[in-house]
Amino acid sequence: MKYTHEDFMDFLSCMNYAERKYDMLWGRDENMLSALVLGNIGAVGSTYNYAAPLYLDLIEAYNEGDLEKANTLQQQSIDMIALLGKYGGIAVGKAYMKLIGLNCGEFRLPVKNMPGEQVEAFKADVNKVGFQDFCMQ
Repeated sequence: MKYTHEDFMDFLSCMNYAERKYDMLWGRDENMLSALVLGNIGAVGSTYNYAAPLYLDLIEAYNEGDLEKANTLQQQSIDMIALLGKYGGIAVGKAYMKLIGLNCGEFRLPVKNMPGEQVEAFKADVNKVGFQDFCMQ
């Protein structure tokens, strides 16, 4: 089951339900590290499509006990995800996909696509968060 909320007390209760009979998948990319601390081992999220290396590195750092590195990587995720809100929400995911070389086309209405004039500003902001360092691996 996918759990998409920030209530970690509730998430842990769900994980422990029926003696952990069910696999709970974490659904908030921007706070994956906190779910790992609770013992979570799976996740479903939209930014994994274009930033999988970031999250794989985060999981590896956590598993190796390098919490400082895991924290830094989680902050990169937060900074990257903040650009989704800044540039128009879900449609920005396709702009990220284009940056890694996958053109997924345009959204249909009612979702609005990122206006062309914002693309250069978006690319500059993406470079500031280090996207190319973790997504072009």
